[in-house]
Amino acid sequence: MRYFTNNPLERLMMQKPKAAREDSPPVAAKEHFCYGCKRFGQSCIRPCYRDVKRMEAAPCAL
Repeated sequence: MRYFTNNPLERLMMQKPKAAREDSPPVAAKEHFCYGCKRFGQSCIRPCYRDVKRMEAAPCAL
């Protein structure tokens, strides 16, 4: 491929940019309620889907 000028910046501008990786979210401590949750580090809205599962598994005392 031929370049228009002898400027080295022309070659740099023709290169494709490399994708930067995002930092992984921090992991919750084992004592934390959200330990093992896929949504930890994102906005948490209560009641969590994990709360609903716990309420369904608990026996009703009527």
